[in-house]
Amino acid sequence: MAEKNGIVTMKRVTTLMLALLTALAALAFQGCGGPKEEPSSKTGTSYLSPVPDTKPLTRDNIIINAYLVPLQNEELRRSQFEYMQRAEIDVVSHIYVDDVWVAEGHTVDKYLPIMREAAEYGLKIYSRDIRVQQSLNYTDAELVNIAKEYENVPGFAGFYVVDEPYDPNPYARAENALRSVFPDCYVNINFLPRGAYPEGTFYKRLTDFGSLVDGWGTLSLDTYCFGKDGGVDEYQLFKNYDDLRRAALATNMNTAVYVQSVGYVNYRRPSAGDLRYNMMAALAYGVKELKFFTWGKPWGVDSGYTDAIFDADKQPTDLYDAVCVINKKIHVLGTYLAAGDAVAVYHTRQKTAGAYEKVPADFPVQGLERTDAILSVIQPRSGGDQFLFVVNKNFSKPQTLTFSVGDLALKLVDDNTGELTAAPITDGVLTLELEPGDAALLKCEGTVLFDPFPETHKNLAINARISASSAAGDGEAFLCDIHDGVTDDGGMARLITENGAAQYITLDLGEAKEVNRVDLYPGGSGNLCGYNYPTDFRVMTSADGNSWTEVVSKTGFTFDRAKVPVFRFAAIRARYVRVAVLFPDTSGRSYTELGEIAIYNDGGDIPDDISTLYVPGEDTQRSLVVGKSVFEKGEEITVKASGLSTDYVVFYPVGYVPGQDAGVYYACFDTAEGNRADWYQLENGKWSNVNDWYCATPQNPQVVPYINIPAGEYKVVMRANNGLVVAEAKFTVK
Repeated sequence: MAEKNGIVTMKRVTTLMLALLTALAALAFQGCGGPKEEPSSKTGTSYLSPVPDTKPLTRDNIIINAYLVPLQNEELRRSQFEYMQRAEIDVVSHIYVDDVWVAEGHTVDKYLPIMREAAEYGLKIYSRDIRVQQSLNYTDAELVNIAKEYENVPGFAGFYVVDEPYDPNPYARAENALRSVFPDCYVNINFLPRGAYPEGTFYKRLTDFGSLVDGWGTLSLDTYCFGKDGGVDEYQLFKNYDDLRRAALATNMNTAVYVQSVGYVNYRRPSAGDLRYNMMAALAYGVKELKFFTWGKPWGVDSGYTDAIFDADKQPTDLYDAVCVINKKIHVLGTYLAAGDAVAVYHTRQKTAGAYEKVPADFPVQGLERTDAILSVIQPRSGGDQFLFVVNKNFSKPQTLTFSVGDLALKLVDDNTGELTAAPITDGVLTLELEPGDAALLKCEGTVLFDPFPETHKNLAINARISASSAAGDGEAFLCDIHDGVTDDGGMARLITENGAAQYITLDLGEAKEVNRVDLYPGGSGNLCGYNYPTDFRVMTSADGNSWTEVVSKTGFTFDRAKVPVFRFAAIRARYVRVAVLFPDTSGRSYTELGEIAIYNDGGDIPDDISTLYVPGEDTQRSLVVGKSVFEKGEEITVKASGLSTDYVVFYPVGYVPGQDAGVYYACFDTAEGNRADWYQLENGKWSNVNDWYCATPQNPQVVPYINIPAGEYKVVMRANNGLVVAEAKFTVK
């Protein structure tokens, strides 16, 4: 809601201009500045840097977070701290330091005394320091110095960095800098929900970011589902939660979600059952931090908000008592839930197609009669017996849920004490009486409900955890595509460099294994296959993540674009395999692409002759040429293209993110009177004057002609009718 999906209008409108400025700032540095070959002002590290400890930090309990708490004066602070203490709130992610929702008033001098006071009540507070909000404008060293101002401050929780950037990747650099001072602090870099991105790409966005964060961190998002029709949007709720869950498992991150506790426009004010359902469902999907949006009713902004847990007079509403009860139960169960991961989540009934997976027929627990529940398998991170978390999906009334459990040895976790007690099982049937949206936790002794360890592949990269120094964040290339084992989809990873700093991708095999071969597939397909393949690169291995052995070194490398480059070397025992790319061009911003990394201990049974997705014939069907590589500002810019009648051509600054950045992308239109057509193909083989094209924005994609193109680096892109990039060229305006 506001700054979130669904209940977004007021807060997004409030912060729209700030978001646009942030987006433009991101263009200046969209890479995340990870380890580089030479020291830099951003990181001061090298591509031979040790691999950070990626084991997820396990906290003692589920964290319950209050968002937007009024703390402007001493009386309010004392009152609110007492209310939050009673409700078992752990941290506060956003406070009012004055009577404006978000303001430049969020300064360190205002936070420090409030944090110290909060500590007296056992509370911690995020800093929404205005400098941290503008983190992309600061170097790593500057961010480290800002963080150090909060050292040894009781009640300090962490940093509220940004809410809902379209491309979160640049903020990973900021998180890494802040965590270098506070490794275990909370950092709020909250994602837009999946509906903001093309279908099928949200999980990839999440894993991109998780792969850029050094060590461990938290993936956070919000999705609001309680409409005024009285129902719940299952598709958005559970698809968001499952993408978040899977991305956290893939990147060893923890997760957080915003919980709807206020009504706005098309969203109802949740009941106690709604609230409980939302929170328990999130826990079923492995969430470790629950953030109430909002604690208090927003004031001084859009009047469409309802009361929340507190009203406009800062007094508790009917939801407050419910929150106290729910939070207490979550903290009892949370000692188990916080220590494990949701390795499998099923629903007993399929009410919404595609929203979730129904309980498989061979799963040891089966819902009986019309039992409508979520079943989640929680695997303790330290090993040992798994837990079964059961959620009542009816959020309006209590339900008696029954399950066939056969001879499973189950123990029920007592809601009040946390002790293991006898589960209510009779003749192989488990019976649970649950309030609306409520849940129960059971320990499964001696039986594995779900095997969390994936199958073994010859290609050791498939099950590896990936980390990287940069990622495009452009919606076209994602890090997870580089080790998914799929080599015929044109997917790729794109590493970004600033001023030639080396970039790398590291694959953690989980344990030391014998390796003797690495295949580096080119990215792209058709005539663009291998178009941006690296020319200077190293392949290195390490058993411990600290000392590296170079097994492949290439400078000025060229390859047969129709054949995947295969690199063999003497067998070596390694847990980590790193591909580092060195960039000969040390000026400006550039990138390189790889389609897939395959790692083997090849005994001679894996073919060397592997075809790429290169199609030579397409070179003559499609082409794209810019008049020259460098133009003076105001000079006529020309482009010549040849392609299919359904192809279209656009150009925009290098680093531009379609759908996010405003006022900086340029498209050719057929502007003839009565014959307006968007995205017409340039006349084949003829020069077109780019200065006649139109400047477009996401809000109004067909606006004024842009005559004087600003200085900068640009790329011209030809796309097929399905959106696939089939040709591109670059030029610079000085």
